[in-house]
Amino acid sequence: MIGLDTSVLVRLLLGQPADQAAAARRLLEEAIAAGEPVIASDLVVAEAYYALRHHYGVPDDVARAQLAALLDSGLLETDPPKLSRATRAPPPPGLVDRLIQSRYSQLGAVTRTFDKALARTEHCLLVR
Repeated sequence: MIGLDTSVLVRLLLGQPADQAAAARRLLEEAIAAGEPVIASDLVVAEAYYALRHHYGVPDDVARAQLAALLDSGLLETDPPKLSRATRAPPPPGLVDRLIQSRYSQLGAVTRTFDKALARTEHCLLVR
């Protein structure tokens, strides 16, 4: 199994720098051809989102759409599974809050929060 670092995920999404993007695509293609699973964790997805937004100036909706498209492509798995739902949901709450809620939900936990926007999502409750 191959676990992708944020830098590899960002190169796959942006295609830049070209030589590293080509190496990232080659890694993915070779893993798929060999039947070796490729995985991206929720931490990598969160860091890639912030890199796209803050280092590359990608608008929020575009960054979310790019991540959702890659996560839905079938080319890689995510940990926890089904992370693309969190990337497709519009804010508020923010993407990282949705990733947190997604992980806890898949563990069977209820997220407890003081964040009113997050508390309106599935399996979340406001702390009073």
